[in-house]
Amino acid sequence: MGYAIICNARKGHNLGVDVLGLVDRSKSKRLWWTSDAPNLLLIYQKRDAADFAAKRLRKNKPRVVPADEARRLLTSQSRNICRAEIEADHAAAMAEAEAGARIWRTRQRTADGFFFASTP
Repeated sequence: MGYAIICNARKGHNLGVDVLGLVDRSKSKRLWWTSDAPNLLLIYQKRDAADFAAKRLRKNKPRVVPADEARRLLTSQSRNICRAEIEADHAAAMAEAEAGARIWRTRQRTADGFFFASTP
């Protein structure tokens, strides 16, 4: 059993991001913290080593949790992020379709050749 360090997220609450996990820098040089990739977590074998590393971190309430719990949190959070992005894309597509339908209705011709403008 291993241990991981997680902290509270500052941003992304509207997407379902609540916690971040400390990244193993040997796996990714681009990230320090991850919200949706449990395979990148830095796993400590000893609780003392994880506690020592967590003490050096100051912001956003870093804490040591069992690695399985950290993986479970990030996996469920990843699903929530995907759902939120799909819902946002759907809402944007519906708004765009509605705007397109309004434009189409305003340019439609009547039988006698005149344009009519429908109010949205």
